[in-house]
Amino acid sequence: MPNISRDEVAHLAKLARLGVTDEELDTFAPQLDVILESVAKVSEVVGTDQDVPPTSHAVELTNVFREDEVRQGLTQEQALSGAPAAEDGRFRVPRILGEEQ
Repeated sequence: MPNISRDEVAHLAKLARLGVTDEELDTFAPQLDVILESVAKVSEVVGTDQDVPPTSHAVELTNVFREDEVRQGLTQEQALSGAPAAEDGRFRVPRILGEEQ
């Protein structure tokens, strides 16, 4: 079974450019060891000699599409009806660039 050392955790932290304290090294080493043991158990169950295809999801996903339908859109008046301000058939917004007209 895997047994990751404190020095290996420090090396991994350095590679990942993570600042890790001595206390964190003592905490992370056993936690990473448990993770590696779990991965090893899964690898034992699903070996390379079995015919199990790799998957990205436990259940197959399918997209649900609807047909595009042409339908009537909003009129200009309907679109502007909920606007806080409108002018000359357009949305009126505050000037932000200080441009002159």
